[in-house]
Amino acid sequence: MTVRKWRIALAGWMGLIFLLSSRWLAFGMSADATEAYLGILNYAIRKLAHLTEYAVLTYLLLRSIWIEPRRFGPCLAWSAVLSVCFAATDEIHQYSVPGRLGTWTDVLYDAAGALLMVFLLWKIRNGENAALKRRILGFSDRAAERAYNKRSRPA
Repeated sequence: MTVRKWRIALAGWMGLIFLLSSRWLAFGMSADATEAYLGILNYAIRKLAHLTEYAVLTYLLLRSIWIEPRRFGPCLAWSAVLSVCFAATDEIHQYSVPGRLGTWTDVLYDAAGALLMVFLLWKIRNGENAALKRRILGFSDRAAERAYNKRSRPA
């Protein structure tokens, strides 16, 4: 996918997160409403959802800002920082929505999801599996990165 498509996917994902914390879904997504049909698993499923949605956000942020292969580390760090900032603003937004409760502990779960994705992407980047690197990161090895860097340098 091109960077533009990654950015479109990122905007869509951020919009979905915003929609899920908005008043349109406030009563269907509150802890009390989901407890009725999730029962004892309610807390675990809700927190796992936080981990997952911000892990995905971190990945989409990385693919949206990472253009040069040699800038992987800084782009990965910025992806995590921006993801946590978005999590904080989302909880502030939820705090102002009737029927929703914005909590700082949810920001911690969101940050854990972002950091989990950072760890996984770092392991993939530094691992030996070229096919996985190509599929997840778009580059299979250091030789491909060097070839990209040679093509992108000004003459």
